[in-house]
Amino acid sequence: MRLMITGRHVAVTSALREYVETRMERLDRYGLKLGTLQILLSLEKFHHVAEVVGVVQGRRLQAKTSTEEMYASIDEVVDKLGAQLRKLKERRANHKFGDQPRVRALVRRVPSPDDGEVEVVHPTLETMSVDEAIAALHANQLGVLMFMNAVSGNVQVLQRLPTGKVSLIDPARDRARARASHGRA
Repeated sequence: MRLMITGRHVAVTSALREYVETRMERLDRYGLKLGTLQILLSLEKFHHVAEVVGVVQGRRLQAKTSTEEMYASIDEVVDKLGAQLRKLKERRANHKFGDQPRVRALVRRVPSPDDGEVEVVHPTLETMSVDEAIAALHANQLGVLMFMNAVSGNVQVLQRLPTGKVSLIDPARDRARARASHGRA
């Protein structure tokens, strides 16, 4: 995690900088990859304001608080960020099946106009990262896996190719390209 500490109408002393850094280290316990956090410390009349803005796994985090003392403002803003990170981590966790993602699908045979049968599959989409989906594809010896991407929120498909490689199909991105090529944005 990289911290960019800025003071507006406040001198950012080494003691204040060290306090911010030690308080922000607490955010590492959530196990999320934190990039750069911009911390703005300001003084507005008698209110000491602490504001933090950053991006974690494609989601914007922002917290702002104001108290009568700068150290208290820093403590409160770290608590607010901690709550946001905890909520983000809870969304990512797969509570239903523990650590091992499961893949399920409901298959039905429907008569087709060609007098043959067509299998209609209604998958239960699990929310997981691309790495988790690849692990599930390999663990279950599947040829195709459809899942909800935890970062983007899009439905994506992993396909095992005959060469052994894995192909990622992103229908949402393909629709966006099609709309752009037809002049609809």
